[in-house]
Amino acid sequence: MRILIIGAGIVGSTLAERLSNAGHSVTIIDKDEDRITRVGSMIDAEALVKDATSPEVYEELDIEGFDTVIAVTDKDEVNLFVAAIARLYNVENIYVRIRNPQTSRILDILGVKGVVPEPQLVANIFYSMIQGVHTVVDIVPTLTGEFHLVSIAVRPTSLVRGKWIRDLERNGELPRGVKILAVFDGERIIEPEDAPMLEVGHIVIALVHRESMREFSNLF
Repeated sequence: MRILIIGAGIVGSTLAERLSNAGHSVTIIDKDEDRITRVGSMIDAEALVKDATSPEVYEELDIEGFDTVIAVTDKDEVNLFVAAIARLYNVENIYVRIRNPQTSRILDILGVKGVVPEPQLVANIFYSMIQGVHTVVDIVPTLTGEFHLVSIAVRPTSLVRGKWIRDLERNGELPRGVKILAVFDGERIIEPEDAPMLEVGHIVIALVHRESMREFSNLF
């Protein structure tokens, strides 16, 4: 598979390395020459100094020849622009990293379904989406198809409200086949051991076996 990655930061370079090691043909671009030099010296991928906001760049790269385009810069407006260009050129698979929920709505209008909100695990999520069968809205199946990566909000009536994740795990209150990976408190992605007591509005990100999906959902 030919894959174009926009953004050579931690997420982009990590993803480029994993996909290249998996046998894909990877091209990664960034306007920061130091980043590209570092990536090019460490990863078996084509690393180019390019400005992703320049429309001419995509003709130079022959974007139509790529199977997948991934935008993982730290700026929503750049990632949105890349997604629009990729859609214009009818790229089959488009994956976008976002921070602002409003951007997600715009991407939905564009018909881009591979939208992933900002988490520390974003590289792993993109990797599993590209390597395996996927559906993208709230659930991202993993490579095996048995587990799904899900996000769910704590509501006023949630059974987990007012509880600590460590207690849920220690007391066996989570269904079998459930592993909570992180909590989003509206500003930060927090690892389970550091997460605060669960309150209304917190978003729980978890790996859930398909047979435990309903039981897990009922907790929220």
